[in-house]
Amino acid sequence: MKGLRKAYRGERGFTLVELLVVVVILGVLAAVATLAVTKFIGSGNVQAANTEMHNAKTAVAACMYDANKSVLASVPASPGWTGNQTTSPTATGDNGTVYASSFVNGAFKASYLFSTDGTLISGTNGGANGSWSGIVWDGAILQWKKG
Repeated sequence: MKGLRKAYRGERGFTLVELLVVVVILGVLAAVATLAVTKFIGSGNVQAANTEMHNAKTAVAACMYDANKSVLASVPASPGWTGNQTTSPTATGDNGTVYASSFVNGAFKASYLFSTDGTLISGTNGGANGSWSGIVWDGAILQWKKG
């Protein structure tokens, strides 16, 4: 035991400079990690918005199919359909009036305009369920993109 005590006799711990170096290294690592996570969140919003847009298109197609019609009886005016029944495109046919909103689960974060033949015309950020951050509508390709 005497030998072990002699080996640690002069040790008092870490110096202030050593502790500061460790803190600086941890700070740099945290900054790099934060930038990487922020980048992934931005691309996730674009993917989520395009998925929502695809769900809106599918709901309109299902509405027309269920009514056995190739045209919509009503389409919402600008700013468009936000996923709820009030602004929902409808088709009237063999099964009565069918609402596109019956094929989606909840409101959208954007609003969508459709033509009477069920074609998507445009999207506007900001709907009944908030809005998407960091995205804009690209009218040339009819999709959301990073903005």
